Amino acid sequence: MDKTVKLTTCTSSFEAHILKGKLQAEGIESMLQNENISDLYGGIVSTFTGVDILVFEADYDRALAVLNDVNEEEPEEDAK
Repeated sequence: MDKTVKLTTCTSSFEAHILKGKLQAEGIESMLQNENISDLYGGIVSTFTGVDILVFEADYDRALAVLNDVNEEEPEEDAK
């Protein structure tokens, strides 16, 4: 069985699902951890746990590149 590693922690399940979809589009399988807790308690729990995105260790470097691309796509608040 392949080892999984944490790629990142998202502040909401919505954000986690967006990233999961981008990873899937690149052929990278991922799993969400703590999603139900985040949905149940909303912003209260996300401050402490968030939703972890796990990927297989062999895919980590590719997944990190996808994460970096996603972070570059986010508009900056000062750009308004």
